[in-house]
Amino acid sequence: MRRLSPRRPLPATAAALFGSLLGAASASAEPFSVKYDVYFGGLHVLNAEANWEQGGGSYSIAAAAETQGFVGWLHPWQGNTSSQGRIDDGKVVPARHENRGSADDDEADGERLVHLTYDAAGNLTDSLVQPEQDWDERHPLPANAGVGTLDPLSVIAGLSQLLQKSGRCEGSFAVFDGRKRYNLMVSDAGETQLDASNYSIYAGPARGCRLDYEMLGGHRIERSKYAETARERIVWVARPKEDAPLVPVRLEIETAYGTLMGHLTGYAQGLQAEAKLTE
Repeated sequence: MRRLSPRRPLPATAAALFGSLLGAASASAEPFSVKYDVYFGGLHVLNAEANWEQGGGSYSIAAAAETQGFVGWLHPWQGNTSSQGRIDDGKVVPARHENRGSADDDEADGERLVHLTYDAAGNLTDSLVQPEQDWDERHPLPANAGVGTLDPLSVIAGLSQLLQKSGRCEGSFAVFDGRKRYNLMVSDAGETQLDASNYSIYAGPARGCRLDYEMLGGHRIERSKYAETARERIVWVARPKEDAPLVPVRLEIETAYGTLMGHLTGYAQGLQAEAKLTE
């Protein structure tokens, strides 16, 4: 697994992707993994992968990313993130979350770490953030920022529960990632037919999940031009094969500076051989 860092515009892009990775995964005990290539303005900027396991009432999710191409040369960045918890009568109960990352350039300040721990009821009991957040350029966190929240990857388990119940992307989640507090709103964007391309292994029908964020604290006072002009964020989910769970097969984020596109390039289910995009 490579590493994920919670900093810079690109890690924010990865956060949007990880907010959707495996969000539609089924409640199968078989592990399932997916791989994605992410492009911005036609340039390959990021590789990402995610792994999901759920069974016996528990879940484990892990994701990783690394910058690629010119962006990877200009701002080398890599990291990983993981969460564990359980599903109790349809309710997501997080147990622990970790996010580690580093950037290998002149602006790097060493490895960054967030570790969140929850009690048996899913209440946040401990938050370790290294290095400590610099609040000079950020909005303050609200009081009791972690109360009643999920970590970013446990939201994926929540999305899974929604899709299993209704087959639609409809819901909202209170999220705390150790540094930021926000609400994530998910709405249904209907169905479409994705055409075959050289970028993805999937072509066929897909359902759209529209993502919207309400930032409540911990975010930068001066937003990046990409976040400021993001008009629509849609994750398209489908089954890459008949017996596979629903997974994101395409991500689209429209901004005034170009379109970010994430494409499914590979997946593996249980002990089956991995299906992947051929070069």
